[in-house]
Amino acid sequence: MKCYNCNATQAAPLLSCPDTGVCGTPFQAKNLPWKKAESAAVYADKIFSAHKADGSSLFYALNTANTPENFVSAYELTPCTGGCCCGTGTLSEDAVFEIRKSYVQLDCFSVNEPEQSGPSTVITPAQVTVNGAAVNGITFENGRYTADLSNIIGDLINPVCAAQDLPSDAYLLLQDIGNLEFRVRFGFEGVVRSCGALYRFKVYVATNEAILLPEAQTTSFAIAKANIPCIENGNSPVLSFRFGGDAQVINPQLSVTVDDTADPCNGVTVNLTATLGITPAVYAEVVRRTLMMINGAELCDDCKCGLDGFNLFAAGACCEEDPQPTNNTSGIVRCGCNRNN
Repeated sequence: MKCYNCNATQAAPLLSCPDTGVCGTPFQAKNLPWKKAESAAVYADKIFSAHKADGSSLFYALNTANTPENFVSAYELTPCTGGCCCGTGTLSEDAVFEIRKSYVQLDCFSVNEPEQSGPSTVITPAQVTVNGAAVNGITFENGRYTADLSNIIGDLINPVCAAQDLPSDAYLLLQDIGNLEFRVRFGFEGVVRSCGALYRFKVYVATNEAILLPEAQTTSFAIAKANIPCIENGNSPVLSFRFGGDAQVINPQLSVTVDDTADPCNGVTVNLTATLGITPAVYAEVVRRTLMMINGAELCDDCKCGLDGFNLFAAGACCEEDPQPTNNTSGIVRCGCNRNN
């Protein structure tokens, strides 16, 4: 299953220091060739209202031993006298854990959409209302939903507000949102008795694939005083929203399954039994495409060499300074790499 808006896309143990050698370097826009800054008229998506609302809590009974293929786990043991566990002590099936610290990270919480883009097949217009009126349609792309307000915009605009060039207040309701899925990871620390020895432990458990909540579990969100602007230059505002949330782990218990007695370090699986409490959240914005004037610099396009600024940045200067001036009367000295220097 897919899970959108993820903070992590692959479950990987985080018990040791990460290998930053696999990471990229930050992109430096200042290194690209820019033209001289000047005023320009552009269309931009202007945000008129931004809100976060929590939904009703959801609960999921988690037992990783039931579906071990969907979880990855790792552990570290340190004898209370110091040293490494491997070769000197391992976890046995009768291990008794005492959890002293725990954390949980909800990597993603979203609606399980069959398609990655297009009209939503899960959320219907009747489930998204503004001042009680259903929106015209809902599309989905890259984890974010867009609700068309063009069919109800006339009923949403308060004439008094419009006369003062102010947005109108509105009440947003997303109701009975279901077909929900999540990905989560846990960390635990404490002490464990195993094979007659006492160890300090760290345990990491995470999902490999998204877990789908039961169909009966739905949640709703309400947002008051959202700003709705009027139509401008034929552009109607839209409602854009995505889902997220927080999680809590309730009554966690750890147990051990020995898969391979000949491999004491890698043949042991730590299982987690707990109740996962999820507090869903929706992040909603009212956006309208708006004509704006900005002061900025465009990226250079080299008309002489036929390269854009990204190619110039990657390959360096593509041509030398032309020593001969051109005989044009348009005010452009030359057309090339250094035309704006």
